[in-house]
Parts: sequence; structure tokens; C-alpha cells
Amino acid sequence: MSVLPFSFVALLRTVAVGAAFACLLGASAPVAGARTLSTPPDRGDLAAGYTRFDRLVASLPNDPLVRERASRCFDGLTSDFFAGRYDAALAELARTYGELRRLNEDGQEEQQFLFGRRYEISPRAIVAGAPAEIRIESVELSRMQRGDPPRRFVAVAGSTEHDVAFADEVTLTLLAIDGAATIEIFAEFPLSGRESVGRVAVLEAPLEEIASRYAERLAALQSSGSLDGSSLASLRARIGLLTPVADRTRSASLLADLSSLVPAIGEELKAAEAGMRPYRRDGDLWRIYKALGTELPTRQFIPEGDGPFPLVIALHGAGGDENMFFEGYGAGVLRKFAAGQGAAVVCPPTIPFGVSPNLLDAFIDEVALDAPIDRGRVVLLGHSLGGVTASRLSVLKPERIAGVVCIAGFSDLPRTGIPAPRKVYLGALDPLFPLESTTRSIEAARLRGESIEVEVLDREGHTLVVGPVIPHALEWLLARPARQIEIAHPIASEPSTSPMKTDGPAPAPKDASPSSGPMK
Repeated sequence: MSVLPFSFVALLRTVAVGAAFACLLGASAPVAGARTLSTPPDRGDLAAGYTRFDRLVASLPNDPLVRERASRCFDGLTSDFFAGRYDAALAELARTYGELRRLNEDGQEEQQFLFGRRYEISPRAIVAGAPAEIRIESVELSRMQRGDPPRRFVAVAGSTEHDVAFADEVTLTLLAIDGAATIEIFAEFPLSGRESVGRVAVLEAPLEEIASRYAERLAALQSSGSLDGSSLASLRARIGLLTPVADRTRSASLLADLSSLVPAIGEELKAAEAGMRPYRRDGDLWRIYKALGTELPTRQFIPEGDGPFPLVIALHGAGGDENMFFEGYGAGVLRKFAAGQGAAVVCPPTIPFGVSPNLLDAFIDEVALDAPIDRGRVVLLGHSLGGVTASRLSVLKPERIAGVVCIAGFSDLPRTGIPAPRKVYLGALDPLFPLESTTRSIEAARLRGESIEVEVLDREGHTLVVGPVIPHALEWLLARPARQIEIAHPIASEPSTSPMKTDGPAPAPKDASPSSGPMK
């Protein structure tokens, strides 16, 4: 991979300031002068707070004043985050969350407690058919207000509930649960009601034993040379999620639903052992694509049917990752809307495509090996840095792209050919891509004859604007005329030493609903 061009480095430095909560930032050192408590907020705490807030905003009636209040709060947290004042940002987020829910003062105190705690639940998985104990530890985040605690924890398994009075450390004793399942853990507050704080999987065997068996089967497949690079990397990464403790620096680990992930990997291994491509399947999936030697963690949704489907490549903002469009940005509305439109969606990491634009060709080729996509209807959707990157790719790779939508982000790159058609959505309240300067850049591109539509949303800011824009953006993208694509080298990655059969899909579980849910 080439060294980052200077202009892209500058863009990264500029747009990184706008990542804010939606970035799902990594862990940080404790704030100087913090009183000695439990622990400072980390990536998982920020992701949990952002996701909870984003889903609330997405569920509220479309009141312009409410949306303006939420956007100003959210975008205003940027300085706190990048100054390391995560406690202050979380406290403000909790306060605004309570206001948006129209909670009274006591209810808002409950939200301060909810946002100011990390709930550590162990073990991640228990064995079906045997009694089990679940330990719940409520860890205070440093310098956060204590607030009012819940009255109890409740474990829900199907129609069965088990509860225990709240304490900082509690143990729930469960009777035997038959068959694979997921136990949802809730904190129940007097005024706010139940708030989900975690889950425990119920498996047919101990998690460590299952992971060990799967690793042995993968080693045998690797030795046989029958797996292509993307399938091998995907199996290795997905088996790597089967750990006793989640990796709090990786959203894929935090989001993994072990009760569905474990059987899914079993079916993928079975398909690979039968000589089939293990990821030729529909539904919601987290996997790895290997293109030009780069491993790209990707969250994707492939519709049911034979296709060919238009392909939406969604690029997240600075500091985000491959799960942003499925778990945030309007409570994952992109997945739901794409399912209704019969479009395939893939969400890879953004930065590699800014570093190496040629990666786009290889990535599309890799996706096409497992999904029936229409190569003439590949479109890009990007937010913030993702919008900057998508705009640049529309100029650098116009022959591969039918259309581009940029949300709260744009780059005026002098063209070398005829860029793909672009539409730009801008929030009038955006403090990170100010309307006046961004509009000047767009006008400069228009003067060169480039086709760019612009829509300004009066009461929207930088991040929360994405959710309500996505349905309109996707409609616009899918209405673009198809490109005439000539493919000289349809497979850009390294070939396997023993080509796999491609005469059928892997017998993997299907998603039952197009709505957003736990990652499999």
C-alpha cells in the first residue's frame, strides 16, 4: 500500500475533529486530576452512549425543534471528547437524553446513572441444560455523577425472567435453560423503565471448547489450500470473536451475538469443507475481504434472491468503523431501507480507500465473488470523511461508480475525467463542514462542468443528519443510470490453490427480519 498522499493526510487531520461521539473512539488515559475510582470511559462506553442516544433520536417524531436540540447537543460534545473530557460529554449526553424522553428531574438522575456506569457481565456464555450463575458488576466511570440507581437487574430468557435487587456486584442464579438461546440483561429503573445492559449466550458446549474445535477445523482447511484469501481471513476473524471476554477496543467483538454466531460459523466451516464458498449467502454478516493484500473488516447486507443487486458501498466518518451504518446513523436505517429496495450494502473501513483508490476495483471484485451484484450499478454513500473519500473516488474512479452521495462532507478534487454524478447533503448547523465554505467548494466544481446536486437541511448538524437523509439518498442513488463496465480481470485477488465449488450457497442461517439487530 502506498504512502498517504499529503492532501489526504491534511483531510484526515481536518475531518478527525468532527468525529465526535460517532467515532467510537478507542480507550484513553485517565483525565489528569481525576479522583481515584473505577475506570475512565473507553471505546465500549462511548459506543454504548452514542448508540443509545442515536436510537432514541431516530424513534422520536420528526419535530424540527427537537432535532435541532439533539443536533446542537451532539455536535457540541466534540471539544469535550477531543480534550479527553469524556465524563463531561457523557453527562451532557445523559442530560439531553432525559430531556428528549421528557423525564422529570428524578428520571434524568436515572439516566445520569445509566450513562455513567459500565455493566460487566460474566460469563459471556453458559451451557444449555445446566444451572448457571451470572455475575453483574456495575462499574462507575471516573468523574461521572452517581445519579439514581436502578431498583433491580432482570435476566430475560424467552418468557422466563429472573431478577435480583440492585447492588454494585450481584449474582443471578439461573435454572437450566434448554437449547441455544440469548439471555438479555436489563437494569430496571422506577421511572425510566428497563434499559438493556448486556446479554449472555446459551450454547450447547463451553465456548472455549467450541472455539478450539473450530480453530482445528480451520487449520485443516488452511493446510489443504482449498480456501481463497477472503474466506480464510473471514473464518479466522469470526472464530477470533469467540473469546471469554469481549475486546472493548473492537466493535465487532462487543456486538457479537454468540448464540447466533457460533452455529453460523459451524455452517460456514461445513460449507468450506464440502468445497463450497462459505460466504455465498444473504442477510446481515460481519466478515473480512482481502483485496490487494489488505484485510478489510466489512459489515454487509445481501438481499435474498438471485440478483443482480445494485451495490451500495457506505463509507463512515473519521474514527468510525465498519459497523457505524448498521448500529448508528439513524439506528441502522440503511440496512432496513436497502432491504426494502433490493440493494446490497457493504460497509468497509474508509481510510484504506483514501490511501489507495485502486483498492476500490479489487474490493468490488471480491464482493462479486460471493454476492450477485450488478457491477454497472455500484454507488457510494459517505458521511464526513466518508463523504470526502466518496467524492474523491467519484473523480478518480468514475468508470466504476454510477453515483455518489456525500453527507456532511465534500472534496473538490480537480477532475481527470467526467466524475460520477454527485449529490451533497449539508446541515445548516454543521460546525465541522460549515455551509458557506463547503458551498464554495461545490460551486468551484460546478464551474468546471461537474454534475453536483445540493440539498441543505435547515435544522440539522453534522452527525445526526445521516439517519433522516439515508432513505432519500438511497432513492437518488438507485435511480442513477447504470455504467457500462468492461472487466478485464474479474478476480483481482490471489487465486486459491484448489478452486472451490461455486454451485450453491453455504447452508448458513438466514436473517428473519430486515430490521437492525445483533451482529452475527
